[in-house]
Amino acid sequence: MADLRKFKQEALDAKATGNWRKAATCYANLERGDPSEPTWGLKLGECLRKLGNDAEAIKAFSRAAAGYARSDLLLKALAVCKIILALDPKHTRTQELLASLYAVQGSPTGPATAQPTPPVRSPAPPSPLSQLRLAALLPGASQSAQIAPSGGGTAMRIPIDEGLADPLAGATNPHMCAGRSTMARFVLPKTPFFSVLTPELFRMAVERVQLIQLAAGATLFSKGDPGDALYVVAWGEVAVLVPQEVARLSEGDFFGEIALIADRPRTATVRATVDTQVLALDRALLSDLVAASPDVLKVLLRFLRERLITTLAEISPIFAPFTPLERIGLAERFQFLEIDAGLAMVEQGAKSPGLFVLLSGAAEVVASGRQLSPLGAGDVFGELSLITGQDATAAIVARGRCFVLFLPRAEFSEVIMTHPQVLEYISSIAEARGREIGHVNMV
Repeated sequence: MADLRKFKQEALDAKATGNWRKAATCYANLERGDPSEPTWGLKLGECLRKLGNDAEAIKAFSRAAAGYARSDLLLKALAVCKIILALDPKHTRTQELLASLYAVQGSPTGPATAQPTPPVRSPAPPSPLSQLRLAALLPGASQSAQIAPSGGGTAMRIPIDEGLADPLAGATNPHMCAGRSTMARFVLPKTPFFSVLTPELFRMAVERVQLIQLAAGATLFSKGDPGDALYVVAWGEVAVLVPQEVARLSEGDFFGEIALIADRPRTATVRATVDTQVLALDRALLSDLVAASPDVLKVLLRFLRERLITTLAEISPIFAPFTPLERIGLAERFQFLEIDAGLAMVEQGAKSPGLFVLLSGAAEVVASGRQLSPLGAGDVFGELSLITGQDATAAIVARGRCFVLFLPRAEFSEVIMTHPQVLEYISSIAEARGREIGHVNMV
């Protein structure tokens, strides 16, 4: 053990002075002395690259990727795999290793059949997911039982929970699932994100996912930039700024996903606090995966639902009383609805069918013919009629096609009964909105 500590320090000292040959020797000794730690192979490969020995670097990186894969550290394995492919685009052994560990053997949505490899790149720029017709893509979509058709539109319930494994199943410590890295720890590495893909699709995903290396202080994207990719931190750390720092994200944390549903600019700046590597899944890649395997879309929508509820819980007193584990259960109660333009989600003169969270799109608020401030992504509505038990005195109408999370009236009542603090907060909203339109029971 003393020798290993000595080698670690000598390696750090050698790197600090640019003595890559000595650093490589130290990391080779560390790898021999501690072969279960993939980091030594990674560090050795970095040193060998500095020395211009790409062939030996690829061998070291391959050992590191295999070690990370065996330890279920898929994000790190993917990142190292991308480094290998940058050195040798024809090096497929690592891709095949990852596919054998994580991909489903056969069709993800039916019997085991051969799947053709999709084209490397879409022939035309893909549409934002907000422009996809989800009800047509996902089998089992059905008209909402709680929201009646109106204005020539309907509300379609999108089945995003059916047929997929529960990410909490088998968790020895469910509280580990709470927060931003839930999908990374329980869904991405095992099931169902990559493991709903056939080996062919998996290899395509590995080939096309982008590895972005950020030096400490480098900006990944700025507030106002176009949003066109989902990111995950492979290792390192980034800060989220709006403009002040509001969060720090580290290994396994996802971010930027809302841009895939709501085609809108970035709402924050993301900057590396230390040397960091992130994986980017752009819209073109996700569109191709969705076209080949609709189950990918189910996973993505489940992820978006959980993250939105988690984000709301962090910023909204409505969900503040819930523990992190309870928030996961709360997210699963929400239905994912696709709303047609012109549909009245809440009818004036009728009771609200439930609690709504607008995920993308916009809605008009009309009270007795008077338009009030419109609602946008992240807004919560429908709660006031639920609390007062009275008819709504304003209608909420979709301006265009919208995606919403919807908690039916019966489910809402159960939540209120177990968390009276939620009732207290929403009652204060009712009073404020009531003053705005001269009534206590707007929506």
